[in-house]
Amino acid sequence: MYLNWVVPSYWATSPLVNWTLSDQITRVTFMVGIAYGSDTELAHRIMLKTVAEHSLVLDEPKPTVFFTGFGDSSLDFQVAVHVKERIQRRLLTHDLHMALEKALRENDVEIPYPQRDLHLRSVDENIQSLGNSKEN
Repeated sequence: MYLNWVVPSYWATSPLVNWTLSDQITRVTFMVGIAYGSDTELAHRIMLKTVAEHSLVLDEPKPTVFFTGFGDSSLDFQVAVHVKERIQRRLLTHDLHMALEKALRENDVEIPYPQRDLHLRSVDENIQSLGNSKEN
C-alpha cells in the first residue's frame, strides 16, 4: 500500500518545535455546554475570565474559549489553556471545571443535562388503559 503526502513548503522550510521534548508545557482542552437560550457572549466572557485567573494557567499562549457548535442539548464551547508541567493537567482540569460551574451558576448561565423526547407510535392496549385510568 502506498501513501502520498502533500506537505506545504512553509512546513518544510520553517523550524519544527517538538513541544513534548523541549519542555513540559502542554495544552489542556475540554468542552463546556450551556443551555439553549443562554447569553453566549456573557458565557464566553465568564469562561475566559475564569480560566485566565487560575494560577496554573499560563499567560502565553493565551487561554482561548470558542463557541464550537450547536449540540443536542447544549451550546458547545471549547476551552483551551496551557499549563507549565504535564503533571498539573488533571488538577488544573478539576479546578477549572469547579470554577467554571460556580461562575456560570452565579451568573445564571445554565449548564443543561441531556434531554430526549419520546414519541410512541403505538402502545399496547393494556399499557394504554393504565394511562387512562381515573387514578392517574
